[in-house]
Amino acid sequence: MDIKKKPIVTILGSSSEIGLSLAKKYYEKNCELNLSYRGKKNKEKIINKLNIFNEKEKVKLFELDILKEKNILKFIKKNKKILEKTNILILTFAEQGQIDNFFKLNTKKFYKTLYINFFSYVIFFQNLSTIFKKKTKKLIILFSGGGSVSYRKNFFPYSLSKLCLIKLTEILNQEIQNKHIRFNILSPGIIFSNMTKKVLKCKDKISKEEYKKLKLNLKNSQKNINKIYDTINFLYSLKGDKIRGKIISSAWDGILKFKKNKIKRLINSNIYTISRKEFN
Repeated sequence: MDIKKKPIVTILGSSSEIGLSLAKKYYEKNCELNLSYRGKKNKEKIINKLNIFNEKEKVKLFELDILKEKNILKFIKKNKKILEKTNILILTFAEQGQIDNFFKLNTKKFYKTLYINFFSYVIFFQNLSTIFKKKTKKLIILFSGGGSVSYRKNFFPYSLSKLCLIKLTEILNQEIQNKHIRFNILSPGIIFSNMTKKVLKCKDKISKEEYKKLKLNLKNSQKNINKIYDTINFLYSLKGDKIRGKIISSAWDGILKFKKNKIKRLINSNIYTISRKEFN
């Protein structure tokens, strides 16, 4: 970790594959950790993965059920001071949603996917207005995914909700007038997770190309997790701490190797925005 002072890290949705893997890495670096979970089963999953039976002073666990707006508001009110002090805030709330043709989608299921992948974030950030006025250095990381900026057959609910989240990232960077706070959204590449398992089970509803691509690239899952971790730390470091409002592929863009002039160009242009314009 190329950071002089260890950050306070808060991961919401930390029982997900990405959340749990990142939590373990920051835990091993002795960072102060705040982790949210939904349900007793997920709490036990975190405790077992991190082996924190006797080191609870370094890790705080909080229950957060985002499916109810009142629970989000209650969580913010109860943990306001922790959220104020947090330096790296990582949110991984997501569900795959229904995988099917647009005209066959169940609207109730569609709404639930939009709520989890987008509206829960809107509710959460709208109610952090007082926290966003603080001068604590804060990097906020969200996650996008396949199909958000390109066509992906039968993934409309997921793709649309993630596209909305990308735009939310850009808007928040414009509307939060606090130079200490930055939002970026990462496209993590293929991660072996419950969501990936669901996709593989729907072999008859996804393209042959997608199925082959998933099967072929699952071996890169741990490597992609490592790249997510390194990219977040890069964005928090002095070298990357001016980058904001970007959608970055931690798996493919390789921003860790960018030289100063290329980073400056990235910061001052619409490269890596919702249009995903690339470097020439």
